[in-house]
Amino acid sequence: MKGTVSNLSLTVRHSQTIKSTWEGLSGKPWSLDSPVFLFDRCWLRLEKIQLSQLSKRLPTDNSCEAPELIKYKQLLEERSDNLLAVQECWAEFGIEDFHRAIRNYWYWQDKGNHGWTFNVYSNLISQYKLSFKETTILIPLIILGRRNSPEKHVVAWLGKAEVQRLN
Repeated sequence: MKGTVSNLSLTVRHSQTIKSTWEGLSGKPWSLDSPVFLFDRCWLRLEKIQLSQLSKRLPTDNSCEAPELIKYKQLLEERSDNLLAVQECWAEFGIEDFHRAIRNYWYWQDKGNHGWTFNVYSNLISQYKLSFKETTILIPLIILGRRNSPEKHVVAWLGKAEVQRLN
């Protein structure tokens, strides 16, 4: 997302942390210990964590990827009646598993996960690893969506040019 980093209210301390972290990665191989930044705009808080900690710090929502829900949505798209679709899913997956998948889906809808899905998380890891392989080194900066809002988390990438433009 172009211009995202320059629009943030980063302090001098934030900039120094980002610069020293980026410089410290030069010549190092990619690993799960590589840094990830989380930025909470409401509190102007920049947190540096290891990639291995990211899934615990920001649990992913993979509720839409449950096979029970994929089948159910597929049946509805085929113009199947709602009740018939439910009954077919009960027969294929079992009543308990089907309702567990729906409860899990609605739990994440109610809780709100700012669009942080397993696919987004997986893409972040792939792109991060690729940046090391291509020696361009990009550090992910996840700009957290505001609490109690439908705003999504945004992943910005800090490369050499972005880091040099910081205060």
